[in-house]
This record gives sequence, C-alpha cells and structure tokens, in this order.
Amino acid sequence: MLDIYRIIDIKDKPITTISTGIYIFHISEASYFNIKNPENSIKVIASIYIPQNSYEKIIEDLAKYNKEISDLYKLDGIIIGISHGGPQYNQLERKINRKHVEILSDDSLISKVEIITNNKALYQLMNNKGDIEIAVKINIFQNYQSLYL
Repeated sequence: MLDIYRIIDIKDKPITTISTGIYIFHISEASYFNIKNPENSIKVIASIYIPQNSYEKIIEDLAKYNKEISDLYKLDGIIIGISHGGPQYNQLERKINRKHVEILSDDSLISKVEIITNNKALYQLMNNKGDIEIAVKINIFQNYQSLYL
C-alpha cells in the first residue's frame, strides 16, 4: 500500500505518517471480533489500539492545526485504503472503505497495533490476509464538541 503514497515521515514502526491527518497502521496480528456488542453505539466498525507514545505523537502533529485535538482521549477517522492480497479480497475491501474507525491509545502496547472490530468483512479480511495495513484519514477540522456529550 505504501507505494501509492508519498511518504512524508515515518514516526514509529507500526505507524506511517503519509500527510497531515493520514496515517497507515501496520497490523501484524489477527483482529479480535467483538461478539458482545455487534451494534457499536458510536457508529465505528473498529477500534484501533496503538502504543501510547505513537498516539501522543499523532495528537501532537494534529494539534498544530486544531488545538481542540490535544484534549481528546480518542480520535475518529475514516478508512481510505486497505492492503489486500489480490482480487479475491476486493469485495471485502469495498465493504470496509469509507467506514468510520476510532483510534485509541494503549499503554500496554509497545511496538504493535491491535484492532477490535464489529464488522464481519473487516474480521474476515484481517484473518484471511494476516498482516495488513489500513490507511486512515483523521479529519483535523471536524467539530469535536459532540464527542464530549
């Protein structure tokens, strides 16, 4: 997936910064399927957990453009690209593109990214493909006040 983007900066091994607000998360293990809450109340198809230091770097980068971001405990984004092994995964990819995800920090993670999903297509793709890269666009200019209500 990285070959279609011009890489601006590589922050940490599991996360690549592509441009302002666009990040690629390198997920090296299968996802977890959230069976208990199949209808996520916050309308995201997945929660992406990243190391605390990586999360702080992303917040720092985005806060240059929107100071409200520095107060957030989570970020919301939209999947704009996902790596896959070939045409047999195109149908799964179409079901995932343009869906909302949340990005959360996890201080127990050191050099990897984990994902929990309630979306069967994403779960299938993660488990069929193995290692996967997900490009996420974080809207740095959206109104974050609604997140606090």
